[in-house]
Amino acid sequence: MNAKTTATELPKATTDQKSAAPAAATTTPQAVAPASPSGAGPIKNASTPISSTPTADTTANEGKSDAGVSSAVKAEKKPKAPTKMEIASAIYLRMSKQQDVTRKQIVEQFVAEAKLSAAGASTYYQLIKAKLG
Repeated sequence: MNAKTTATELPKATTDQKSAAPAAATTTPQAVAPASPSGAGPIKNASTPISSTPTADTTANEGKSDAGVSSAVKAEKKPKAPTKMEIASAIYLRMSKQQDVTRKQIVEQFVAEAKLSAAGASTYYQLIKAKLG
């Protein structure tokens, strides 16, 4: 074959062979929008004044503080329920003040009050003991 052979002039034997890739994996050409300046609006250059360029602020809050927006969001938040670690820490502090309280008793309270599994309660006990002493 010479260099001027096009895809339509290739011998039929090459197109009859089975492709190594599945047919579903072949890609089809997709339409790509041209990058024309008329589609995105007029082109701004160095001689175009900044004041004539439209801004992205469509909320009419230009020059106003955003404090009103963020305070409204903060007011809507509910106080979060205590985590299992916070509950277990409170139990540990409460029970460690008592005399003759064993690890087993504290772990049982973790299971009962903080809704922990036995293995989780044991782990929490070790973590809290290391943290709080």
